[in-house]
Amino acid sequence: MSKKNTKPKNQKFIVYINEFDKFDVNNEPICRNIDCKNKVCKPYRKYCSKKCNREFLRWYYSNFYWRRVRNSVLKRDDFTCQICQITLHKKKRFNKLKKNWLECDHIIPKFYYHSFGYRFDTLENRIKTTLEFLHNKDNLRTLCYRCHREVTIKNIKQKKSVLGKA
Repeated sequence: MSKKNTKPKNQKFIVYINEFDKFDVNNEPICRNIDCKNKVCKPYRKYCSKKCNREFLRWYYSNFYWRRVRNSVLKRDDFTCQICQITLHKKKRFNKLKKNWLECDHIIPKFYYHSFGYRFDTLENRIKTTLEFLHNKDNLRTLCYRCHREVTIKNIKQKKSVLGKA
């Protein structure tokens, strides 16, 4: 019998908002905001103030919520495929025809994150991996459906050839 690979095939790279919950030595909740060390106070359940609540949510959703990251990259690239230069009007970017889709592509594919020393084992490593590699806007570009498919096929072939040599 062969040993099965226990690693999930499509590992989800998600940092959930509840992972930011913090507690003091007495197990009392501390403000979820990254740099805040204040205790949670009413009427808030996870924050010390409305200001911390707003700051944390703005930071979290702009960095960990894929739709916002993706939309900012599409907007930055002016809704234009970075390979074939096809431009779609921003209101038509969700056109039902696949040939008209714009997608957000990782220039260095996600499956290389481990090769660059990134890990997904602790919250600190998950945050670092997400911010510096997976959702790093310098590693993302806008591609049309066709170009994205071609790039992905090329990357898969390259990955298989590297694995085959190992």
